Amino acid sequence: MSNADDMHHVSDLVETWLHASAFTAVAIGMRSATESWTKSWGHVSSEGEELKETNLFDLASMTKLFTTACVLRLIDQGRLSEHQHLLPLLGYTDVHLNTLLKDLEISALLTHHSGLPAWYPFYTRNQEPLQTILSRMLHELPLETGMMYSDLNFILLGELVKVVTGMPLEDAMQHLVLDPLHLDHTTYHPDAFACVATEFGNRIEHQMVHDRGLTFSSWRDEQQPIQGMCDDGNAFYYFGGVAGHAGLFASLGDVLSFAWTFCKQDPSFLSPALYQNACRDQGDGRGYGFQFGELYPQGGFGHTGFTGTYVYLNRERDVAITILTNRLHAPVVRNINAFRLDVVNALLKTSAV
Repeated sequence: MSNADDMHHVSDLVETWLHASAFTAVAIGMRSATESWTKSWGHVSSEGEELKETNLFDLASMTKLFTTACVLRLIDQGRLSEHQHLLPLLGYTDVHLNTLLKDLEISALLTHHSGLPAWYPFYTRNQEPLQTILSRMLHELPLETGMMYSDLNFILLGELVKVVTGMPLEDAMQHLVLDPLHLDHTTYHPDAFACVATEFGNRIEHQMVHDRGLTFSSWRDEQQPIQGMCDDGNAFYYFGGVAGHAGLFASLGDVLSFAWTFCKQDPSFLSPALYQNACRDQGDGRGYGFQFGELYPQGGFGHTGFTGTYVYLNRERDVAITILTNRLHAPVVRNINAFRLDVVNALLKTSAV
């Protein structure tokens, strides 16, 4: 890193938040045209081993960016188009769904303009097919207008990838994204001993389900930290750990390499037009998968994950930054956006970028 003062400032920020028990593990990396560095702090759990840069983090909603890459690759290959209607591709025949969503395009899912609700615990109806649950859900919940960030958009995109490729989602992800980008430490099926701990059971979702007047009886033990299993309830309980909206685990180096692919726009991976659509604000602070706004200063964009993950890209500054934490593995779960912004702003001050 070119500016030692800024590196010391980042380390001080990390130590302050670690001392406040906001998380036990932090891994930060930055890459530009002229340099690349990574560093880790803390421990894999409150009573675990020292964190190594090869440890895997539950990416949570940052999985959506990898699903985006799958869909964009299929578009690039001519197997999909951005404005195709979704339901005929999925083969969904439910009359109510087709009445409400007959004009729903793939691009609207990628930019969170589908109108679908933000979240629904599909696992509370675990024995029912996804199409049936969606139809019943939309009898109970109205479609939104405008932009609504929704896990459901990427759950459906994950289902779309399976249908178009004829593969299980994990195989399609491997073939379309992980192998071409040489991401050897990204997986839906991690070794638990290599993973950073997250939440103690699904305490947060347990409360969310209760607040909606729904019931579920198969919660994980709230006395034990989740480690090596995805935290997200729908991904774990309903989809068996493999979904389009959550479920991937990855090392710091792999997340940084993935982000850099979109920053440098590697033409062997995607065409320039698709990079452009992914990496520009198409309205309401959304590109294809990526988000714009206050959390991505100085013209940047990126994505977060509920477990404490974050990626920042800035094509004008030619820099990618990754901040991975396990904020759910804490006595009190905190919003860590201030930490993310302080770290990114410190790194953007370095003279090399």
